[in-house]
Amino acid sequence: MERREYVNDFIYFVVNTDRKEGGDVMSVCSGVNLERFAPITKGRYGIGGNPVLSGLQLVKYDICTYAISKGAVPSDVSGPQCSGIATTGEVWHSEPLLINKADGLSADEIIDFGVRRLINKIISCSRLDYRAPEGLPEPEALQGHLEAICRSMPLAA
Repeated sequence: MERREYVNDFIYFVVNTDRKEGGDVMSVCSGVNLERFAPITKGRYGIGGNPVLSGLQLVKYDICTYAISKGAVPSDVSGPQCSGIATTGEVWHSEPLLINKADGLSADEIIDFGVRRLINKIISCSRLDYRAPEGLPEPEALQGHLEAICRSMPLAA
């Protein structure tokens, strides 16, 4: 089994790939720290509710669409697959996903695709004038960038 991960105090994407008869199987765990994103999202909820939760769910569907385009078969899963990944004891939300017949996918491309899309969706839905950096920064660099954005937000009343 191969494991690739992108983890910091704001988000995580962890992909486990296993070779099985009938094709590769990927287990994808994605999660967001609701408390860490609060300064960015507070008071900026649109019709869709919390942009962090909505963003993570939309990215999961984007990954499903991408996987299908590559001939893979994604499906929802439930259970403790994503437990123990969160780096802090704060409030996290996770979205597990199983992808069968994932031979045409790589864990790195799923992580790159998911992280960049998630950050752009959260920032966009929060109506901020900011885009994620080009390419995928190291997890610590992205965390520092997000912390800087959070510090720049006016304090809520």
